[in-house]
Amino acid sequence: MNALEMDRFFGLVAPDDGWVPSIRYLLRRARILSIFDRLPATDLLEVGCGAGALLADFAMRGFNCIGLESSTRATVLARHLASRLGDPYRVVSDPDTTWQSLFGVVCAFDVLEHIEDDNGAIERWRTWLRPGGTFMLSVPAHPKRWNEGDIWAGHYRRYERASLLELLSSHGLRVVHCECYGFPLANFTEWVGRSTYRKLLAQRDAETGKELASSESGIARDMYSRHFSKINSIAGRFALRANFLLQHLTRHTNWGSGYLVVASKG
Repeated sequence: MNALEMDRFFGLVAPDDGWVPSIRYLLRRARILSIFDRLPATDLLEVGCGAGALLADFAMRGFNCIGLESSTRATVLARHLASRLGDPYRVVSDPDTTWQSLFGVVCAFDVLEHIEDDNGAIERWRTWLRPGGTFMLSVPAHPKRWNEGDIWAGHYRRYERASLLELLSSHGLRVVHCECYGFPLANFTEWVGRSTYRKLLAQRDAETGKELASSESGIARDMYSRHFSKINSIAGRFALRANFLLQHLTRHTNWGSGYLVVASKG
């Protein structure tokens, strides 16, 4: 694979810059894009955009995209990759006062669990969405599955379906779609990864707090880079395609490892 490529199967891939997609990201991306393919192009804000890989996908679909990213390291990487793609989207570090009711789509994928005050975050994001706009987010599912990976990533919580939907409804967001994605592959990689994250936690500075852990989690791709060639093989692509189908077929169960929710602002 080239140094930087927009691959139909993987999306943005830039191994020379330290960005390759993880399996969980690819499973989530497949479900997100299946929903986005039904949305009309509009102004879009992605909160916590990380390396900006999904912004590249959205921009290719005609959306006018801005990414908001608080991590300095992630912002530098996202802007660098955007520049290499010809700057089809912008990445900013701070919200703008002009964002009130500005965006037709506001999304935050695996971000809310990193924020202690999730109520405050939802309310703030809601104000940036125009009336009738689409709000989309994903979060890790099932508190009983809390594990070393959550600690390493700086999470505050995992979510149950009912409490997540109640949280959104309490802020005037009407839920129009909710699915549980990732079964069975994300469940398996989460279980297998526990020993790896246990070792990483043992190597991490004991003073590392949730904020620093969160800022690194979205772009830390060292261990994925070592295995990406296997995912990018004929067998790897075939296995992923099979799991894309499986998570699609089981999306209305509660078997997966993450929730993907779409809501509208009344």
